[in-house]
Amino acid sequence: MGEAHEVASGLCSAPARTHIGARRRRANAARLTAGIATILAGALSIGSGITPDVPWRRQILLSFEPGSAARFGHVLAAAGGLCLLGLGWGIVRGRRRAARAATVVLLALAVIHALKGLDYEESLVAASLALLLYANRQAFRRGGVPRGGLIAGMVAVGALAAAYTLDTLDLLVSERARGLGSALRTSAHALATGAWWLHSGEPIAVALDLLVVLCLVAAVLCVRALLSPVPARDGHTAEDHERAAGIVARHGGDSLDPFALREDKSFHFAHGGFLAYRTLRGTAVVSGDPVGPPGTVRAIVADFADFAAQHGWDVVFTAASTRHLEEFRALGMRTLCIGQEAVVCPARFSLEGRSMRKVRQSVHRVERRGWSVDVVNGLDTQGATAGELDRIERAWRAAHPRTYGFAMCLGRLWGAPEDADAVYVLGRDPSGELQAFIRFVRSGEGLSLDTMRRSGCEPNGLYEAMISRSLEWASERDLGAVSLNFAGFAHVMRECSNLTAGQRLLRAFLTRAHGRFQLERLARFNDKFKPEWRPRYLVYGARTHLPIAALRVLQAEAYVRPPRARVLEPRWQPFPHPVDATLPLQRPRPSQ
Repeated sequence: MGEAHEVASGLCSAPARTHIGARRRRANAARLTAGIATILAGALSIGSGITPDVPWRRQILLSFEPGSAARFGHVLAAAGGLCLLGLGWGIVRGRRRAARAATVVLLALAVIHALKGLDYEESLVAASLALLLYANRQAFRRGGVPRGGLIAGMVAVGALAAAYTLDTLDLLVSERARGLGSALRTSAHALATGAWWLHSGEPIAVALDLLVVLCLVAAVLCVRALLSPVPARDGHTAEDHERAAGIVARHGGDSLDPFALREDKSFHFAHGGFLAYRTLRGTAVVSGDPVGPPGTVRAIVADFADFAAQHGWDVVFTAASTRHLEEFRALGMRTLCIGQEAVVCPARFSLEGRSMRKVRQSVHRVERRGWSVDVVNGLDTQGATAGELDRIERAWRAAHPRTYGFAMCLGRLWGAPEDADAVYVLGRDPSGELQAFIRFVRSGEGLSLDTMRRSGCEPNGLYEAMISRSLEWASERDLGAVSLNFAGFAHVMRECSNLTAGQRLLRAFLTRAHGRFQLERLARFNDKFKPEWRPRYLVYGARTHLPIAALRVLQAEAYVRPPRARVLEPRWQPFPHPVDATLPLQRPRPSQ
């Protein structure tokens, strides 16, 4: 209770944090040691199964055990060893069901080694390791899918039993065996030595071949299912969306908090708050910081870490702010700066001065060509502007089928009550026709840029003019900050950065990837408005998980094609039209 209270309150002392970190390190060491030991035990069992028995031990066994049983024991020992090789990797990864399965296999092997050749050395190793795995069971927290593994395991056992039964019945019916005992011994010998394997075209031999192949395939599927994480589904229900939107309205203070309400994100609620994530191939990618009452971030993260462990998922946070880095580190997680967010204070923004000359020229160029820039606070659900915005959005989507963004993109213009107070900056040509727009969402300090769309007919500098007008509008209303963008690796792509040798190497690599990621171009655009650059971090677990964590983040952001995901059947979806904020959240439309 005391430790749980410290985590929930977020006031854990330095000695307590040290204790938690030490406990995690011990658990990691236990998993690594147990996994390697299991793999070695599997190799030992395979070697024992494929090598002949010690002669004097075999003579003792033959006095009370038929030789066919010993040979069958050798086959089982080798098969059990192969299982341990696969389960050992799952134990290294901390999977609870892999540890449980390995314990059962080791106990069975302890008996098999004793019966097949009086191999008490191998029996002692297997039994001791099984006891150690059981004693350290608290170190294995990651779950898996039990159902598929159990079904495959039953198929494997059933196929082997069917082959044994079928061969025994054939021997009895054909009278090639003298009684049931002789038939059982002969069948065991045939299965152990594979005397019939692909040597005969008889129907019984073909049937046995098929059953053994089925047994082997099912056994592989069983081990694979034991090591697989629980599959996840994208999205959340309408009830969860309404609950999360209420938490963001009450406790949202970060510029990225509104983007947690994106439709393809799942929610984890705990301690009066929540976090938003998407699971990609066993990695839960969390966007931004958890949202909740003050002092609950660490408790929410710890609760989600346990939830993910039970499902067999790794966890990575992308675009986390600096506010809660100590809480993450106290939970044993690592942090890596992956970019900077450009935040402008509207009250200090001005077009005056030499440093703003290029932006000032862009504004004047747009005005000379007769273009206008207007700001619309909220959107009339029945107005003509919504139709104009929809026209630009549809044309943009048709030309750009892949929408980039996850941590700082809602992926929609409207369709939920919380979208009603969005701010639109409209760029119109001399005839008054809408040609471009920028959409801001309300965030804790002011506004966060969500969407930038254009038709392609606009003059150079229109976006600069629209951003400048939005900053002036925010200043007139005493808004505290306007977040322009989270620019990935802006701390190494900006010209003013003092780079280390490693950062220069990273910059050279990212520059070559410029065509896809547009990192340098985005950083330069944001730099025009003299923002405050706030670092954003990747938060992950083990160092070995960093490469796959980075890949999953890129997939979530759509820079790399993500794996196909299952969609939650009752998933909430935004409506195709603006929604009145005074109305309750409606049920989702059926998926098309």
